[in-house]
Amino acid sequence: MLKILVLIVLFSSTSLLYSQAGDKTLIEEGVKLHEQGKYKEAIATYNKVLLSDHENMHALAEKAYSQMGLKEYKKAISTCKKALKIKTKDKEPLKLIYTTYGNALDLSGKPKDAIKIYDKGLQEHPGFYSLQYNKGVTMGGISDWDGAIEAFQQSVQARPNHSSSFLALGRMLAMKKQKIPALLSYLRFHAIEPDSRRAKENFDSVQELVFSNVENTGGYSISISLPSESLEELGSEGKSESDFRSIELMLSMQSALDLGENQKEIAVVEQFERKLNAMFTVLGESKKGNSGFYWEFLAPYFIALTNKKFDKVLAYLVFSNQNDEQVEFWIKENKNKIRSFYEWSAGYNW
Repeated sequence: MLKILVLIVLFSSTSLLYSQAGDKTLIEEGVKLHEQGKYKEAIATYNKVLLSDHENMHALAEKAYSQMGLKEYKKAISTCKKALKIKTKDKEPLKLIYTTYGNALDLSGKPKDAIKIYDKGLQEHPGFYSLQYNKGVTMGGISDWDGAIEAFQQSVQARPNHSSSFLALGRMLAMKKQKIPALLSYLRFHAIEPDSRRAKENFDSVQELVFSNVENTGGYSISISLPSESLEELGSEGKSESDFRSIELMLSMQSALDLGENQKEIAVVEQFERKLNAMFTVLGESKKGNSGFYWEFLAPYFIALTNKKFDKVLAYLVFSNQNDEQVEFWIKENKNKIRSFYEWSAGYNW
């Protein structure tokens, strides 16, 4: 009798292992279907897992995500609520569940409820960049620019290679007229994602910031007009985390020079490289005594970048999708330099 009992236990354990392995395979199949845009098929695959294991957190998380793909927000919310009622030691799927739950609420026209869910998720997973990023998107949607900026700051700190967070942060900062922090955020985005459609579309935003205070008023006349508050405070003692007035003045003067008649023979990408070098050099000279997120998190990266003589690489990466023959030739001939830049950037200690 004891031998039979042992055999039953062994058989049950083996069946459980086979079941877990099968569930994992089905979930992987569902993820592939989702990536192909076959959301209904993906959901059907996850449902097969949930028939035998209705508390499978991974299957529930992926199911809710695919329901979002179908824009079935109410169903996604219901799936997420079900998952959050389950007591589990496996906390990893909860990251996706909280993110999806918040997204579904936001897209259902309930942004404040969405923010509460993101905050609840962040209490359990404080370092999860996606919750911060999506929270920032939602806050931006209700015109809470400062809240959105803070969320995007948290997101890029949690994951410095998340290009979308830098792009979103740059857009919020540009809207707030914080031009140099916005430009630094955009440049980091282009360093991560230089040849995408988004990078091509954002190129004009970079150029707009670079020349925002400069205007060619006809003939040989070029005017520089800094915001009045920047001029008034340029020599003041007070500083803030967004105090880049001297950098903005220098960049404006450099941009004005590039509009001069004697600069027309210089390629635009080379002019841009020169501006980057000047800006990053002055950042290094001005960093002492300044504090705050942009001075302490973003500025050191670009200071180190120019010390490594990678400002030329960055300039050409920003211009890489502008159908410029000179740029395309340089990139083709300098693949080793570009590779060295990415190796350095990947190992940079944020």
